[in-house]
Amino acid sequence: MAGRLDIAMVAADQSMYIIDIMRVTTCILVPRTLRIAHRHTHLGYELHYVIAGRATFELQEERVSMRPGDFLYTRPGTMHRMDVPEGDYLLQYIALLELDPKRDAELAEDLESLIGEGRVRRLGDRYHTLFAQISRQSLSDDVRQHRAASARMTGFLYDTMVNTPDAPGGHPAVERALEVMRSRVDAAYTLDDLVGELGLDKSYFIRLFKKTIGVPPMKYATHLKMSAAADLLRTTTTPLASVAARVGFDDEYHFAKRFKQWSGTAPGTYRRRESPQT
Repeated sequence: MAGRLDIAMVAADQSMYIIDIMRVTTCILVPRTLRIAHRHTHLGYELHYVIAGRATFELQEERVSMRPGDFLYTRPGTMHRMDVPEGDYLLQYIALLELDPKRDAELAEDLESLIGEGRVRRLGDRYHTLFAQISRQSLSDDVRQHRAASARMTGFLYDTMVNTPDAPGGHPAVERALEVMRSRVDAAYTLDDLVGELGLDKSYFIRLFKKTIGVPPMKYATHLKMSAAADLLRTTTTPLASVAARVGFDDEYHFAKRFKQWSGTAPGTYRRRESPQT
């Protein structure tokens, strides 16, 4: 027993860093029309993973174009902004990480030497499932879910740094479903429409999607739509009926009901509270 304990302690001492130190503080889906017009900084590392649309990322004095499947990061204190062309479409995950200056020094060095701040990595579509899982876990009230999110993010970062060819992905049907969902944020569709396009049994698909992503398929689809609506309410003066239409709702009252269920507040109240103009 003592020998096993000694081996475990040596293995722990030789680990690259302690997972509980590097922490994902948040990972959120930022949809559609968000246009950050001002340059800003963050206290932590900021990661961008674009899953649909395009934008120009400004870092210091450089400008780089980003498209679906692109990934980049910035270090704490670096001035930057993401500019989405007027009327264009952008759907991205943004994650903020806290790295301990001492315990995570090797990770920080690896990020800089193997990826590089502001350098676009063309990763493709295969990490959408992973980021959806990390996002759900980072928003949980359970500390174990937060640790799981950090562990998943750690694996992603090192997969990216070493260009691992077999990146983690989900079932092909789930990947296809996510592709359909993000391409139809502005359209109305049902679960029957979705499974019909995928050619799968409905019950089987629901179980498969929930096992992979952590929530039922239409709940995730609603999350995409309501996130886009929240962004429109926050950043524009678009009338409520138009906001509803842009996320696939013909009836603004039905939209308002669903938005309140999702956010906990009515759309008008949300706009007054969250708008930067107020």
